[in-house]
Amino acid sequence: MDIREYAKNSKIPLKTLLWMEKIKIVSDPLIDNERIGLELIEKVWGRHDFIRPQLRQKNITYRKALISTCTLNTKWERYAYSRFMNMEPGQWLLMKNLIPEIEITFRFKLSDSQIIQLYRVRKRAHRTKERQAQNLQNDQEKDATKH
Repeated sequence: MDIREYAKNSKIPLKTLLWMEKIKIVSDPLIDNERIGLELIEKVWGRHDFIRPQLRQKNITYRKALISTCTLNTKWERYAYSRFMNMEPGQWLLMKNLIPEIEITFRFKLSDSQIIQLYRVRKRAHRTKERQAQNLQNDQEKDATKH
């Protein structure tokens, strides 16, 4: 059975299965032993008792970054998000500079729909930074009223 066919009825996303093939954990088409192994993974896929010990090995900053970018499907989206998030307050990152930076770094030309997605990523990062600033301000106000 090939990977794409297996993914149609699997809890494991196709993207993950293709990644597993890329790093040579499984082959395409899948052999019997690989299918048995994948069925074992499916039994624990998404279970807290399976995820928690893996996350525990990472520091809190890494875990927060992982959670905040888990819905970004591509490396270039996560890259753009982190570029926006790592900017100092008052610093600007112009889209006309970021687009060619992504194209050079990831060696492909962004399509119109990908550029639209890039604007969404920017908006999401800005909202997150605004929320963080607001939370920090609220925390400081709470601390000031305590003293």
